[in-house]
Amino acid sequence: MSHRRFADRDGTRWEVRVSSKHEWRFEPVPGNPRAPRRARPPLYAGDDPFELSEHELQTILGTGTRVAGHAGRAGDAPGVSPFGDIRRPPKKKSPFLDDLAEDD
Repeated sequence: MSHRRFADRDGTRWEVRVSSKHEWRFEPVPGNPRAPRRARPPLYAGDDPFELSEHELQTILGTGTRVAGHAGRAGDAPGVSPFGDIRRPPKKKSPFLDDLAEDD
């Protein structure tokens, strides 16, 4: 299925992607500095954003929430945890490398 593009009330462009029957993602089109959003579509829409008017899409976008871990296009980083924790590698070396070092 293709993705539908539309403009919100401020004139910024968005692309609607159907994640599931119960969740749609609103991705910013290049040139839109806002963060991606997700929202629950109305039950009568099913999984087809082309069935809705632009006004209805704007209303759904207004009720959506920001996708966790996204600060906008410029701040996107791969592997960012939505819980805010930072992955740090373990400080202890591998036991196999330690065995080699003891033989010297």
